Amino acid sequence: MGIIVLIVLVAGSIAIDVPLMWRKKLIKEMWVFSFLLLLGIFFGVIKVMHISIPNPLGWMIFIYKPVADMVNVWLT
Repeated sequence: MGIIVLIVLVAGSIAIDVPLMWRKKLIKEMWVFSFLLLLGIFFGVIKVMHISIPNPLGWMIFIYKPVADMVNVWLT
């Protein structure tokens, strides 16, 4: 059910916005619109399929924790 709602919303958004941008020759805006729409579709599908994605803060801790520990050892 969620996928159908997502598809209808995306199709409606494309049907409304793309012809207006095409007539006004807004090519750069159409690229940005397409990128953001694809990003939204990606996260929408993840949300609908109940797939958990890791928290970005966890990635930052994973990257910076060894550096912080090394600096802490140097300073003590």
